[in-house]
Amino acid sequence: MSKTPTTSAGLTRRSFLKTTTVALGAMAAGSMLTSCAAQPEAAVVEGASYAPGQVPSESEQIFRGVCRPNCFGYCHINVHVKDGKVIKTSRADYADPAYSRICQRGLSHVQRMYNNERVKYPLRRVEGTERGAGQWERITWDEAIEQIVSKMQEYQDAYGPGSVAIALGTSLASSMTGSYTRLLQALSMTMILPSYDQASCWAMTRVAGTHDDWHANERTDLVNAKTIVAWGANITDAQVQQWHFVKEAMQGGTKLVVIDPTFTYLASKADKWVPIRPGSDTALLLGAVNEIFARDAINVPYVQQHTVAPFLVRSDTGRFLRYSEVNAEAAAAKAAQEAAAQKAAAAAREELLPQGELVAGMAYQSVLESMAYDDQPVVIQGGVPVEASKATDPDLYATFDASGVPCTTALSLLKESVASFTPAKVAQLTDIPEDTFAELVDVFLDQPVTHYVGYGPQAYANGLQTTHAGMTMCGLIGNLGYPGASYGSYWLTSTATDVTYNVGAGIGTSPMIIDLELPEVLSTGKFNGKDCPIKMLYVFAGNPLNCSPDTNRWLNDILPKLEFVVTADPMMTDTACYSDLVLPVCQWFEVEQITGMGETACFNYNEKAVDPLYESKSDAEIVHLIAQGFGMGDLFPKTSGEVLQQIHSGEAAEAIGATYEQIKANKEVRFAPTNPYIAFEGGTFPTASGRLEFYAEDPQPRGATHLAPTAEDVALEHLPHWFPPIHAWPESESCQKYPLVCMSERPRYRVHSQWHSVPALRELDPEPTVKMNPADAQGRGIESGMYVECFNDLGHAVAKAVLSNAVRPGTVVYPKGWHRTQFKAGSWSELIPGDFDKFAVNSSFMDTVCDVCPWNEGSDK
Repeated sequence: MSKTPTTSAGLTRRSFLKTTTVALGAMAAGSMLTSCAAQPEAAVVEGASYAPGQVPSESEQIFRGVCRPNCFGYCHINVHVKDGKVIKTSRADYADPAYSRICQRGLSHVQRMYNNERVKYPLRRVEGTERGAGQWERITWDEAIEQIVSKMQEYQDAYGPGSVAIALGTSLASSMTGSYTRLLQALSMTMILPSYDQASCWAMTRVAGTHDDWHANERTDLVNAKTIVAWGANITDAQVQQWHFVKEAMQGGTKLVVIDPTFTYLASKADKWVPIRPGSDTALLLGAVNEIFARDAINVPYVQQHTVAPFLVRSDTGRFLRYSEVNAEAAAAKAAQEAAAQKAAAAAREELLPQGELVAGMAYQSVLESMAYDDQPVVIQGGVPVEASKATDPDLYATFDASGVPCTTALSLLKESVASFTPAKVAQLTDIPEDTFAELVDVFLDQPVTHYVGYGPQAYANGLQTTHAGMTMCGLIGNLGYPGASYGSYWLTSTATDVTYNVGAGIGTSPMIIDLELPEVLSTGKFNGKDCPIKMLYVFAGNPLNCSPDTNRWLNDILPKLEFVVTADPMMTDTACYSDLVLPVCQWFEVEQITGMGETACFNYNEKAVDPLYESKSDAEIVHLIAQGFGMGDLFPKTSGEVLQQIHSGEAAEAIGATYEQIKANKEVRFAPTNPYIAFEGGTFPTASGRLEFYAEDPQPRGATHLAPTAEDVALEHLPHWFPPIHAWPESESCQKYPLVCMSERPRYRVHSQWHSVPALRELDPEPTVKMNPADAQGRGIESGMYVECFNDLGHAVAKAVLSNAVRPGTVVYPKGWHRTQFKAGSWSELIPGDFDKFAVNSSFMDTVCDVCPWNEGSDK
């Protein structure tokens, strides 16, 4: 039957669109004991206003909140409280007015807080019922904690500490994740890491040495670009808070080029739209690199001093030739230094051995690294080998014989590797005409250019290569490290905190496992060659049953192998519905928090505005109670404030004025060193060489999996290279059977699976839809407004068809984030394969194909 939510009395589509100043009131309480289905009902508070810059009245208090659903915005909002209840939210100002904004999600927090989908008290699955049946019994917090602790002790005693795992999601976005990390380390539990949108991040780490998730120039710098090139980024919907930066840059004369398979709303505003074949961005970029060589457009001074281009590469090992290999004096100095390091490391290990093998081993490794000999890569200058750091005018195309081993420069190897990517080949792979490709290369060369990279290009199996190729292209022409010159998505994380808090109660020995590897671990009981029998999973700040690929594999393979599943969340998510125990967690405005990441480059303070609703508790208190069950309560602060005081302290925090007390007093403290922040300023990169390492000397997978790279795999990974998507490619076996590439879009009404049950937003966006081109619909007997079934071998999803010429023929596009209870049948995550590239280890959400047919309600594929 239909799961379309009902709308609240008195709140009509017309009234919501007419004025976004309507207050969103508290929702009526409802039972959650028997169903996971959404039942949103709300009453509207009359007479409220959303004008910014409001001041408290005699009957109303205003608190500072931070909206942080992982859309990168971290917008400051006013949280209006009357009689102990939040009655509305409104825009609050940043010190930098560019970041003062609020969107429809930020305006609807009240309906999210006072919502029938809130988990009101601890719930336990009724014994004898199946997971997902919606049969719950209410229990006390004492009962819930006692069962969690007893289960953890039972499994750890029988199978080892790693048999209990914690799965981290992406929705908490605050310093409070440190509480769970501290608990995980103290009890040596296994950590399950998400694999969402990580291919681009890992590529940036590989070539640029970053440890932020996404690194680029701050978006306030867009005004300095001649052109903004948006790659698979529908900014007006996915990151609506950033659209004004693009618009203001365009008003100042900046051009906008959009490269996207779909004619998005952003594309409609562009100076040029390039409809690229899905999954072919890497080929376009490699072709651009080849054209840079062909046009002799390399920025020679930049490439010589800020990239590894002149470094000699050994033909036998693929590694950089080191100076100790060509200079006897350097070889002797290296040997002496390494002997001294070994002696000092052994002494450090011996001293700390009473604290355990792990601590002693870490000390040993730390000393070795700190005393490592700086064995410089070799370049050729004036016909002789020179240490790279001492060369002023190195030869970019030199060759050298190192004791019989031929060596050549990284730039020569790159040039050879892209030689086949002619304009004709690029046109064939990307479905972009040769003359359009030539125009794009002209745009790339007319600097400065900001390449605003979205999440579409990296959401295929070859997504790591896209970012590797893009950074390489920009490095060759010097389009990095200067105002207006940038490549990538933008998200900064501050390190000005006390990171020792995470291990303050102990250092764990169990592994970190990327979630895509979890099915293999559960099936074999092993990870990385060692026994790893995971029996219990604790999920917090995430919803893997909605956001991870191949939902049916979770339902039919992963969950049945887990004996006990706990979910801690404010909302009754898909994952909560299939858990054994659900814990109610505070909503953002019910607890004190600090964020230290995002596009604002600030620490942001979120005040506690109201007491926790129902029986919900903060993450800090939940962790404290679990630790208390293990006799470790004294090591874990009970309140969020106490946790924040410890995390936001120390020399690094004091140096930039970002201690807990300072952040609390000022509401925000900027941590970026410049304004606007310029990534890799002046061509300096946080790599071992201090340069852009487009040639990766030692390419490693993002995490260990059963797909161990071969020597041949590693040889390919040194440089960016092309291979097609696994499924979403015309010649693939999957595409022969299911001819439509199935792509998701990030809608303005949700962030991932959050805001799924907010009545005001559901009135605007009531049910799952799928967009397709009329030409594809006609041959399948599909009309606009008809319910259709999208299906492949993995599963299906039923949605309402929306026919649009904006959708590329041969593709379908769906808004992500709908919960299973909101579909007539199936869900989008059912269709997404769980296979992955062995180096990126990333969920390839777009590397998906399907077919579509009119829905037969009686069928069940």
